[in-house]
Amino acid sequence: MEHTNTLRQFKQRVEESNKQKTKKQKRKEKIDKLSSLDKHWKGLEHIDHSQLNEDIAGLNKAYMKFRSLYQSGRKFSCKEWIEVMGELLDEID
Repeated sequence: MEHTNTLRQFKQRVEESNKQKTKKQKRKEKIDKLSSLDKHWKGLEHIDHSQLNEDIAGLNKAYMKFRSLYQSGRKFSCKEWIEVMGELLDEID
């Protein structure tokens, strides 16, 4: 009895895998798979927040600098952009 049940499940899986799935179906399956397995879900809910030592003032200062640079519309060369981002990251540390 159990053997036929597993055989039936196997046949069902094979039939489902042979069908062409739409992008929406594939996306839904991925979301369902991720939400059903905790080890695949690495959100902020599973992080020990007591170990987070963020400098809020430095983070806020870096954000404000980045925001002002972004809103200015100034264009940077790659070298300039790397230097600016390095300075912003130094603010956070």
